[in-house]
Amino acid sequence: MTDGSRKENIIKNDKLSIMNLKTTFLTFVAVISIAFAKAQEAGDCNVMLSIFAENAKAKNYDEAYKQLGDLVTNCPDASAAIYQYGEIIYEHRLRKKIGDEGANAQGLIDMLNAQITKFGDKVNTSKKKIEMASKMYKYGIGEQSNQYMMLEDVFTKDPDNFTDPNGMITYFKLAEKEYKSSKIDLQKLFDTYDALTERIAQVQDERSTVIQQLLDKKETEGSLTDEEEKTIVNQEKNLKNYNIVNKSVNGTLGQLADCDKLIPLYEQDFDSKQSDEKWLGNVLRRLQSKDCTDAPLYVRSVKALHVLKPSWKTAYGLGNIATTQSEKFQYWDQAIELGADNDTKSRIHYKKAEIFKGKGQYGSAKKEYLASNAAKPSFGLPFLRIANLVASSANSCGTTPFEKRAVNWLAARYADKAGSVDASLKSTAAKTAASYRGRAPQKSEIFMEKAYNSGDTIRFNCWVGDSVRIP
Repeated sequence: MTDGSRKENIIKNDKLSIMNLKTTFLTFVAVISIAFAKAQEAGDCNVMLSIFAENAKAKNYDEAYKQLGDLVTNCPDASAAIYQYGEIIYEHRLRKKIGDEGANAQGLIDMLNAQITKFGDKVNTSKKKIEMASKMYKYGIGEQSNQYMMLEDVFTKDPDNFTDPNGMITYFKLAEKEYKSSKIDLQKLFDTYDALTERIAQVQDERSTVIQQLLDKKETEGSLTDEEEKTIVNQEKNLKNYNIVNKSVNGTLGQLADCDKLIPLYEQDFDSKQSDEKWLGNVLRRLQSKDCTDAPLYVRSVKALHVLKPSWKTAYGLGNIATTQSEKFQYWDQAIELGADNDTKSRIHYKKAEIFKGKGQYGSAKKEYLASNAAKPSFGLPFLRIANLVASSANSCGTTPFEKRAVNWLAARYADKAGSVDASLKSTAAKTAASYRGRAPQKSEIFMEKAYNSGDTIRFNCWVGDSVRIP
């Protein structure tokens, strides 16, 4: 038999095998369909549910979809699984564009709503409500005001479960639409923005803390488990998504929150409100969050509020407008002592670090940069600043040429950490780290080095006060 004949026979056999598999599968589907029909005739919800669930688990969504309607009609309260699998089935149909989009979208909403209303004790109702409102908005189902109220209700009553990035974006888009249709005022929109961005910062910090702990463990122990490495990857993806949310929310708010809009808005009411503690507090928070601290209105507001009720906010504000370093530090330290929030603490330490850096006091600058990140773990810029300081000190740290160049490994590690905890710096940090590694000793140089081997640790006793493991 020639090689050509053998190949032809192999192809024929493969085709026959495929045809046999298809026949077997179709026969199996037919048998299951008949079994489902018989169970339906007998009114046996347990058997119907079991067959439906097996199809769904096997991702045989087309067949499961045919059975879903009968289960919902005949056995509506049999199990939450009907609607949980139904949700997956409709998501599949929408994703693959199977059938009418409007009908599938409504089907998805019905599945989510049934889980909330029928099986509230079996599911996380807050998360399901967020998903339902987001899908209704996406597919244009229902009134947008109702969608907004659904999300507003969950965000107000159960903020801990308000973590879905898509839900966050939808919530603020709807809030802006409510403002533009005069259903909420500008202050309410600002309040929503403040609360939502604070929540975003919280979840970013939570996830960044997990990453930092694992990176520190890796540096100390040399390696992580596969599960821990996977956790870092997943949390970095989460941070990337929350960074997208931040950009979207700020883009949605647009120029309404810029200094040139805020200052006239508040200036017109200042004379009548300068004795209103709450109003002044809102003005300061808004101006500080947008860095409008050079405006005369900011100075007037700080001083007015400090007279009414000295607090960390007024102390921070007075530190911002102080003209000497000692006065700035005095007020900023007082703000921290008086209970400044973590975001403000981070800003204070970062401002102090920048001042120390400008004066060449790198050890003090590093300490403040680390404190800035400790207060806000998802703020990666301090690590990038430290990386720059470390790299710039290559000639003053280490006693040998090899050690001096090894400083760049440490700089690269800080740059990597910046990108890991802060998605907005991912690209910049990666390029910076690669640049530093290019300056560090290469494999051939490590091999030729007599004092150290790969895996050894080098300790730097200069201002850096840190160590690095040789790769």
